[in-house]
Amino acid sequence: MGGDGALKCREMLARNHRLALRICAPGFTLDSFTLLQQWQRERLASSYSDLRSQPGCRPACDFFLSELYGGLDFTERDQDMEKVMPVMIRFLSDKILMSLADAFELQAISLEFDLEMAEILRVQGLRKLNDASYGAVYRRCNNRPLRERQIRLIRQLGLDLARLVHRRFMMQLVRLLRGPAHATGFGKLQVFLEDGLGAFKKLDDPKLFIDTIYQRESQSMQKLFDGEKHPFRL
Repeated sequence: MGGDGALKCREMLARNHRLALRICAPGFTLDSFTLLQQWQRERLASSYSDLRSQPGCRPACDFFLSELYGGLDFTERDQDMEKVMPVMIRFLSDKILMSLADAFELQAISLEFDLEMAEILRVQGLRKLNDASYGAVYRRCNNRPLRERQIRLIRQLGLDLARLVHRRFMMQLVRLLRGPAHATGFGKLQVFLEDGLGAFKKLDDPKLFIDTIYQRESQSMQKLFDGEKHPFRL
């Protein structure tokens, strides 16, 4: 049952589930993975400190850069999603489900990048990171087409969220689900949906916010592949 959005949702959830199993597997290089993710969170906080300093922008920054782009593991939330999928297919349009699927694809791509980079860190015995060592590992992965897709997904998701927050029924539906979601164990998924929509509703100019992230990440990617000394300097 369901259209292309529902199908992609299931595919992306399965993809994230396989990644979660890798992270939980015995012998996983957790130290390198944690080092990488911590460094990336600090980099993102620095790159977008100007946006995060604006009260209306901070929630959207945190949602995008931590929950979607940051590569964090949200296994429990994704398990909630798998359980509630039949209900979501019934109440949400396939277009909205496609946006959700894109969000989970972005999460999967980010985690896959981090897993690959963490393994390189482990093999090379790197215990500290800076712009130069991060850039060298980044280029070693040699995955520019996927990096470009990751950044395009950020822009697409931002535009989708900007449209959804102006649909009254969507906000009302998410709020109505708050009590039942927490009561039935789907609290993390509920918070994810409500935080994302709520964050974008606070933005004065969603397109400017989205374009800023898209442009900065595109420029940083280009500088990283070019081997520039300071790839994240604006």
